[in-house]
Amino acid sequence: MQQAERRLRVIRLILIWQLVGAVVVGLAGFFWNRDAALAAFLGGMTVVLPNSYFAYRAFRYRVARAARLIVRSFYAGAAGKMLLTAGMFTLVFVNLDPLNAPAVFIGFALVQTLSWVVPLVVSRREAAEVSLSISEK
Repeated sequence: MQQAERRLRVIRLILIWQLVGAVVVGLAGFFWNRDAALAAFLGGMTVVLPNSYFAYRAFRYRVARAARLIVRSFYAGAAGKMLLTAGMFTLVFVNLDPLNAPAVFIGFALVQTLSWVVPLVVSRREAAEVSLSISEK
Protein backbone atom coordinates (compact mmCIF):
# COMPACT_ATOMS: atom_id res chain seq x y z
CA MET A 1 0.00 0.00 0.00
CA GLN A 2 2.97 2.30 0.57
CA GLN A 3 3.84 2.15 -3.13
CA ALA A 4 0.26 3.13 -4.08
CA GLU A 5 0.42 6.11 -1.73
CA ARG A 6 3.73 7.15 -3.28
CA ARG A 7 2.16 6.97 -6.77
CA LEU A 8 -0.78 9.10 -5.68
CA ARG A 9 1.62 11.64 -4.18
CA VAL A 10 3.46 11.86 -7.51
CA ILE A 11 0.16 12.27 -9.38
CA ARG A 12 -0.85 15.10 -7.03
CA LEU A 13 2.54 16.74 -7.54
CA ILE A 14 2.16 16.48 -11.32
CA LEU A 15 -1.26 18.15 -11.22
CA ILE A 16 -0.07 20.89 -8.87
CA TRP A 17 3.01 21.63 -10.96
CA GLN A 18 0.97 21.61 -14.15
CA LEU A 19 -1.34 24.23 -12.67
CA VAL A 20 1.66 26.28 -11.58
CA GLY A 21 3.15 25.79 -15.05
CA ALA A 22 -0.03 27.06 -16.73
CA VAL A 23 0.08 30.19 -14.61
CA VAL A 24 3.80 30.68 -15.29
CA VAL A 25 3.47 30.32 -19.08
CA GLY A 26 0.54 32.72 -18.93
CA LEU A 27 2.64 35.25 -17.05
CA ALA A 28 5.57 34.69 -19.40
CA GLY A 29 3.25 35.47 -22.31
CA PHE A 30 3.06 39.05 -21.06
CA PHE A 31 6.58 39.55 -22.47
CA TRP A 32 4.92 39.52 -25.89
CA ASN A 33 1.44 40.88 -25.27
CA ARG A 34 -1.81 40.29 -23.41
CA ASP A 35 -3.23 38.07 -26.15
CA ALA A 36 -0.20 35.78 -26.04
CA ALA A 37 -0.43 35.57 -22.26
CA LEU A 38 -4.07 34.50 -22.33
CA ALA A 39 -3.45 32.06 -25.18
CA ALA A 40 -0.48 30.45 -23.40
CA PHE A 41 -2.47 30.16 -20.16
CA LEU A 42 -5.42 28.55 -21.95
CA GLY A 43 -3.04 26.18 -23.75
CA GLY A 44 -1.68 25.15 -20.36
CA MET A 45 -5.13 24.71 -18.91
CA THR A 46 -5.92 22.46 -21.87
CA VAL A 47 -3.47 20.05 -20.20
CA VAL A 48 -4.40 20.62 -16.56
CA LEU A 49 -8.17 20.10 -16.66
CA PRO A 50 -8.21 16.87 -18.75
CA ASN A 51 -5.35 15.42 -16.67
CA SER A 52 -7.23 16.25 -13.48
CA TYR A 53 -10.31 14.50 -14.84
CA PHE A 54 -8.24 11.47 -15.81
CA ALA A 55 -6.60 11.30 -12.38
CA TYR A 56 -9.98 11.50 -10.68
CA ARG A 57 -11.53 8.80 -12.85
CA ALA A 58 -8.56 6.46 -13.06
CA PHE A 59 -7.48 6.44 -9.44
CA ARG A 60 -10.81 6.28 -7.64
CA TYR A 61 -10.52 2.57 -6.86
CA ARG A 62 -7.53 1.09 -5.07
CA VAL A 63 -8.86 -2.22 -3.79
CA ALA A 64 -7.42 -5.29 -5.49
CA ARG A 65 -10.86 -6.93 -5.60
CA ALA A 66 -12.12 -4.07 -7.76
CA ALA A 67 -9.82 -4.93 -10.69
CA ARG A 68 -12.65 -4.79 -13.22
CA LEU A 69 -13.75 -1.37 -11.90
CA ILE A 70 -10.15 -0.13 -12.02
CA VAL A 71 -9.72 -1.14 -15.66
CA ARG A 72 -13.09 0.34 -16.61
CA SER A 73 -12.32 3.60 -14.82
CA PHE A 74 -8.93 3.85 -16.60
CA TYR A 75 -10.61 3.48 -19.98
CA ALA A 76 -13.32 5.98 -19.07
CA GLY A 77 -10.70 8.39 -17.76
CA ALA A 78 -8.58 8.10 -20.91
CA ALA A 79 -11.58 8.57 -23.19
CA GLY A 80 -12.81 11.52 -21.16
CA LYS A 81 -9.35 13.07 -21.18
CA MET A 82 -9.15 12.85 -24.98
CA LEU A 83 -12.64 14.31 -25.40
CA LEU A 84 -11.95 17.11 -22.92
CA THR A 85 -8.66 17.97 -24.61
CA ALA A 86 -10.28 18.12 -28.05
CA GLY A 87 -13.22 20.08 -26.67
CA MET A 88 -11.00 22.58 -24.90
CA PHE A 89 -8.88 23.14 -28.00
CA THR A 90 -12.09 23.68 -29.94
CA LEU A 91 -13.37 26.19 -27.39
CA VAL A 92 -10.07 28.06 -27.37
CA PHE A 93 -9.75 28.22 -31.14
CA VAL A 94 -13.38 29.20 -31.71
CA ASN A 95 -13.77 31.74 -28.90
CA LEU A 96 -10.35 33.36 -28.49
CA ASP A 97 -10.21 36.54 -30.53
CA PRO A 98 -7.55 37.47 -31.56
CA LEU A 99 -6.12 33.97 -31.61
CA ASN A 100 -2.41 33.48 -30.99
CA ALA A 101 -2.12 29.82 -32.02
CA PRO A 102 1.64 29.48 -31.43
CA ALA A 103 1.19 30.68 -27.84
CA VAL A 104 -1.62 28.14 -27.30
CA PHE A 105 0.56 25.27 -28.52
CA ILE A 106 3.65 26.49 -26.65
CA GLY A 107 1.65 26.70 -23.41
CA PHE A 108 0.21 23.24 -24.06
CA ALA A 109 3.61 21.70 -24.83
CA LEU A 110 5.43 23.27 -21.89
CA VAL A 111 2.80 22.25 -19.36
CA GLN A 112 2.54 18.76 -20.88
CA THR A 113 6.30 18.40 -20.44
CA LEU A 114 5.79 18.60 -16.68
CA SER A 115 4.06 15.20 -16.88
CA TRP A 116 7.48 13.77 -17.66
CA VAL A 117 9.72 16.07 -15.64
CA VAL A 118 8.00 15.85 -12.24
CA PRO A 119 8.22 12.02 -11.94
CA LEU A 120 11.91 12.16 -12.92
CA VAL A 121 12.66 14.78 -10.29
CA VAL A 122 10.71 12.88 -7.63
CA SER A 123 12.45 9.57 -8.42
CA ARG A 124 15.89 11.22 -8.34
CA ARG A 125 15.06 12.90 -5.05
CA GLU A 126 13.87 9.59 -3.56
CA ALA A 127 17.00 7.82 -4.83
CA ALA A 128 19.17 10.51 -3.25
CA GLU A 129 17.28 10.15 0.04
CA VAL A 130 17.74 6.36 -0.02
CA SER A 131 21.46 6.61 -0.74
CA LEU A 132 21.83 9.23 1.98
CA SER A 133 20.06 7.03 4.53
CA ILE A 134 22.20 4.04 3.52
CA SER A 135 25.42 6.03 3.87
CA GLU A 136 24.36 7.22 7.33
CA LYS A 137 24.08 3.63 8.58
